[in-house]
Amino acid sequence: MSTTLTSTPVLGTLARREIRHYATSWLFLAGLALAAASTVQSFFTDDGTSSTMTVIVPAALLGVVGMIVMAGLVRRSDRAAAAAGAVAVPERTRTLALAAAVVVPLAAALAWFAAAMVMLAVRPPSAAAVPFGPVSTAHVVAVMAALGVVPAIGGPLLGLVVTRWLPQRGVTAIAAVAVVLVTILLQGNFEATWRWHVVWPWVYWYGPLSWGSTGTGSTSWVALPGSPFAWIVYQLALCALCVVVAMWHDAESDRSRLRPVLLATVAVAVVALVATMALGLPEAVHNPVSGLSF
Repeated sequence: MSTTLTSTPVLGTLARREIRHYATSWLFLAGLALAAASTVQSFFTDDGTSSTMTVIVPAALLGVVGMIVMAGLVRRSDRAAAAAGAVAVPERTRTLALAAAVVVPLAAALAWFAAAMVMLAVRPPSAAAVPFGPVSTAHVVAVMAALGVVPAIGGPLLGLVVTRWLPQRGVTAIAAVAVVLVTILLQGNFEATWRWHVVWPWVYWYGPLSWGSTGTGSTSWVALPGSPFAWIVYQLALCALCVVVAMWHDAESDRSRLRPVLLATVAVAVVALVATMALGLPEAVHNPVSGLSF
């Protein structure tokens, strides 16, 4: 007869193990090294944007790469559970332990954010970039947190839910490519998407998003409508939803207590998304100062 272990001490032990596994993953360390090198290099490059457009670094190297890292951890955890034999730790407990491992990329993203804030303070963006007009510094900082810090959590958690439900090798990598492709389409280059593109959890909120005079090399930055502050709540709700849906996969555990959590999380996400679209900038705002196409 197998013994099921669900106590808090067991969860804590597993969480510490998964955190260690994440922190020592060669793929995470490679992404971390590239992110650190890119961040250091940005201090020696002045294109007039300061750190406002460096968000792609942690989003890609900690977030998208994190999807693949987490997929490997999930498979490793499942193999260990299968080999344990007499002692069975519920899948739900192991899923929570895996979710706890996101503190590793989160810490790295917070280090990037601190460096980005230093750069923003000591080398402010040019007048042709942001902030400008109704786009405050707080607005810009919120966007940078949403696009640089939150993805470091969201990417691995997306990898967790995808691998839980579709454990076949290579599926999470395909999902990562799909995330990148959809992000490219919805980053803001098409005016028709401005009102609703925030449904996607990674989109540009400002920049030289294809508004320029062809052949002149000049462009006017634009800030897109909505509230990045409410959007962060929406993003975090999606992160929580990933964890809940991944936990739901365990058919042997009681789902009745998880159902209200799932519904509440969806409700928070919907309310936050509506607030994102309804609050903040009511319309797209163009910077009156033209500049180089960064």
